[in-house]
Amino acid sequence: MDSKPWWQSRAVIGALMVVLAQIASAAGVTIDSAALTDAALELISLAGAGVAIWGRVRASVPLRLR
Repeated sequence: MDSKPWWQSRAVIGALMVVLAQIASAAGVTIDSAALTDAALELISLAGAGVAIWGRVRASVPLRLR
């Protein structure tokens, strides 16, 4: 059975994120939740636009406008 690199595993990445968050919390790092929410919404908006543009560029069938 073939294996994949550790950095391609969503489970490993998720676990690393939890560990990093715990280390940051223990070190006294605080995060402004309003700023984090704003940043997440901007990132999601940018990702959505990118997916839409990429999908249209890669499309093999033209759009019909009626």
